[in-house]
Amino acid sequence: MPHTSTNFDRTGFQLDWNVVFPLDRLRELKEASLVGSITDFHYSFMGVADPDTMEEAAQDLAGLLKKDQVDGLVLVPV
Repeated sequence: MPHTSTNFDRTGFQLDWNVVFPLDRLRELKEASLVGSITDFHYSFMGVADPDTMEEAAQDLAGLLKKDQVDGLVLVPV
């Protein structure tokens, strides 16, 4: 989260990185056998973008997820 802006409050992220990247929570779910596994790769999109211009990137990401046999995901809007 290197971007700085007077309009973006980074306090939550600074106190607990799981607010934007809940890897610790996912590991807890795995340890409790509530999820089978966690992928080795994690993806994000950064910045303000027009959704109409994101289709190609979304399709590329979908292909990567299919290749890794991902059958569930967590979307964290920040």
